[in-house]
Amino acid sequence: MDTFYTAYTKLLDYKVYYFIKKYTSFPELKNAAPIMECYGMHTDFDKACCIAGINNPQIKENLFKEVEATITKSKVVEISSSDIAKKVIAG
Repeated sequence: MDTFYTAYTKLLDYKVYYFIKKYTSFPELKNAAPIMECYGMHTDFDKACCIAGINNPQIKENLFKEVEATITKSKVVEISSSDIAKKVIAG
């Protein structure tokens, strides 16, 4: 029997929610799918872990790193209305 965890984020109603799930798998059984034992969902990572029953600091740290790796990094580029007007006129 093995235990593993997954963590990811999802944007719902313009808020980022953390989803934490705990699974148990049985590798000795060839066709047995993992069983989700518990999960937590919250806008606060620590609260999502608490809801999922995960209190081990090392596991939480690893899950947070997993979540950070999946978050898409973005860059804000400011566009002024005068730039848009110039492109429309020159168009």
